[in-house]
Amino acid sequence: MRNFTHIIRVGFFSLFAISLILSCKRDRTEPVDSNNYYPLEVGRFLIYDVQEEVYSAGQANPVKKSWQEKDEVDRVSTDEKGIPTYTISRSRRNTATEYWQKEKEFTVQKYPDKLLTNIDNQTFFSLALPVDPKVKWNGNSYNNLDAQNYHYEDLNKPVTVGSQSFDKAMVVVERKDTSIINRYIGIKHYGLGVGLISDDQTAFELCQNDDCIGSGKIESGRHRSRIIVEFGKRL
Repeated sequence: MRNFTHIIRVGFFSLFAISLILSCKRDRTEPVDSNNYYPLEVGRFLIYDVQEEVYSAGQANPVKKSWQEKDEVDRVSTDEKGIPTYTISRSRRNTATEYWQKEKEFTVQKYPDKLLTNIDNQTFFSLALPVDPKVKWNGNSYNNLDAQNYHYEDLNKPVTVGSQSFDKAMVVVERKDTSIINRYIGIKHYGLGVGLISDDQTAFELCQNDDCIGSGKIESGRHRSRIIVEFGKRL
C-alpha cells in the first residue's frame, strides 16, 4: 500500500511539473522584428478603402467621397552607403470593379534606425526603429513643417480593422491636439508582417462664434480614413 501511495505521489508531481513547463512555454513571448511592421519588397501591395469628408464654412453638410487606393512596391535602389530606397506606386479607382489608374509615386528610405517617407515633395520621419514605447520623435524633422512629436502605443496587441483581425499590431500617434476651437488628430495602425493597416487623419476648425464656441460644431476642415481591405505580393 505504501509503494502504491508513493507511485501516486510521484505521478502527481510529474504531471504538475510537465504542466508547469508547458505553461511557461505558452506564456513565453516570441520576439518581434520591428522591421516587419513595415515590410518592404518589390511586388508587395496593399489595397485600402478610403473615406473622406470635407467641411466648408457656410455649408450645412460635408462633401463625402469614397474610393480605393493601392500602394505597390515597384522597385528598389541602393545608395553608396547601402541605404535602400523603395519606390511605391499609388493607384486609385472609384469602385472595386473599375481598373486601377496610377496617381503618383512616393519613396520610402529604410535606415537601420528609421524609415523616411517622401511623398508630394515632403519627407516625413514615419517610424523610429527599433519600435519602443518610450521613444518619441519629430515626424517633421526632415521638412519645414511645424514639429510634431510622434510616439508608439499598444505595441504587439491584437486589433480588428474593418472586417480583418490582426494578431499583432501597433499604433503610431502622429498628432492629438484638441481644444475648443480646433481638432487635429493623426493615428496610424501597423500590422506585423503587413504594414500600414489603417490611417485616420482629422483637421477641423471648430465654430468660434459667441453662440457656438465650445459646442464642437465643425466650421471647416477634412477627415480622411484609409482601411485595409487586401494585401499580398504580386507574383
